[in-house]
Amino acid sequence: MKDRRILLFPILVLLSAFLLDKAFFVGHLEDYFLGTASFKNYDHKIAMLDELEDYLKKPDRKKVMIMFGNSRTMPFSNEYVEAHYPGWILFNFSVPGGTSDYYLEMLEQFQKRSIRPDHVFLAVTPQGMNQSARVSMDEVMVTGLSPGFVFRHAGHYSVDDITNYIAKKTFLVYQYRPKLWVIRDRMKPGHLEQFRNFLVVLEDALEKERGSVPVKPDEKAVESEEQMEVYARSIWKDFFNPFVLSGDQVYFTDRALNLLNTMQIPADLLWVRVSENLRKRIDTLEVAPLERHQKTTVRKAWQPVMEAMAEKHNARFLDMNYEGEFQCDKFTDASHMSAICFGEFTDYLMKSIERR
Repeated sequence: MKDRRILLFPILVLLSAFLLDKAFFVGHLEDYFLGTASFKNYDHKIAMLDELEDYLKKPDRKKVMIMFGNSRTMPFSNEYVEAHYPGWILFNFSVPGGTSDYYLEMLEQFQKRSIRPDHVFLAVTPQGMNQSARVSMDEVMVTGLSPGFVFRHAGHYSVDDITNYIAKKTFLVYQYRPKLWVIRDRMKPGHLEQFRNFLVVLEDALEKERGSVPVKPDEKAVESEEQMEVYARSIWKDFFNPFVLSGDQVYFTDRALNLLNTMQIPADLLWVRVSENLRKRIDTLEVAPLERHQKTTVRKAWQPVMEAMAEKHNARFLDMNYEGEFQCDKFTDASHMSAICFGEFTDYLMKSIERR
């Protein structure tokens, strides 16, 4: 009997920890320590699938353009689309940190529900496909991917990725990691209400703008070359050097394009513009070798793979960085275009559709 009690002890500890973890998320207690609102973007995209499916059934509908991307493709203006391209409507499935595995999961839902828009863009980035980035980004996996998807494609995630996924899905406190300074700040008069109001405003904006989060065009872009150079050096160090192309993210991209081609939905890969400081590094700096990997530039290691994959699946690789057609060069940091550029960005996308 005593031995049985000893065996039960770890189970009781785990169960107690599980119940205590859930207590932190009762009655919106989490509003006191949440440091991000990005989960709202992911939640909304699931709900928007229903809206998109219903809209496509309308006999008098406009043509539908879909954007899969990340924070670099979120500030589109539906008002601009309606004013300049009245025959089209945009549904924006971009999420913070969006990568090709997330796109594939959503596109699997498209296939399952026979959702067939008129054009799909998949925004891809070399940093999102660098398996050796110094800064690990697990948000899209933990927040955006269902257990079923992760299980089906488990061979394309590392053991550490899957262990981290299970731990954060099981214990939400581990996922959000409450920080004392955030709790102290939220307890100040009016700060909790301010955060809750922000969540409501964000949710309303996502619903109204069909997934986009528009920013006023007069948003201040970085004008200081010195500051932009600081941004470029930082992102280069964190996400580009060393650089080893992730075969798993290539796999997810390939599967997404294959699915779209099978459904006969016109699609393109899109490399969104980054600042000149970062473009030069991507094009000319040789990244540090790992083991016996030969030195090369990020562009040479990544772009030909994307171009070949797009061609294989009857898609195109649209390069906003080096082709020269896109001119706007205003940024809020080295990798995020200012909202000032999103009118031209929309024009660029529509012209690319017309040229197919």
